[in-house]
Amino acid sequence: MNSTALDGGFGLRPGEMYRISYAVGSPHHRRVTRSLVVFGGRSQRRQWDGDLVACLDFARPQGRPLSLLATQLVDARPASLNERGQLVLTDEPGQRRRRVSRRRRALQST
Repeated sequence: MNSTALDGGFGLRPGEMYRISYAVGSPHHRRVTRSLVVFGGRSQRRQWDGDLVACLDFARPQGRPLSLLATQLVDARPASLNERGQLVLTDEPGQRRRRVSRRRRALQST
C-alpha cells in the first residue's frame, strides 16, 4: 500500500503544517472538527480487539498530540502562519474548490 493511500490520498508530508477537518463521534452522531496541526507521520495503534490499525499522528500548536484513523480525515489543506500569527492557507492553484451557494442553487431550481 502506498503512502498516499494511508493518509486518505492527501499526500501529507511530515513536519508540514495543515488545517485538517476530521470526523469525530459515532456514525449516528458524527460531527466534523477543524484543527491547525503539524503532521508527525504514520504509526500503528492497537484497537480494543487487539488488531493493529494505521494512524496519522499530528501535533497541535500547543503541543498536544492528535492521532486519527485515515478514515476520520475529511480534508487536509497546507497552511502557514504569517508574521501576525494569522492562519494562511497555501493551496496550490489546481487544488482550489468552488463553493456552491445553496441559495443560488435553490433559486435556479424554482
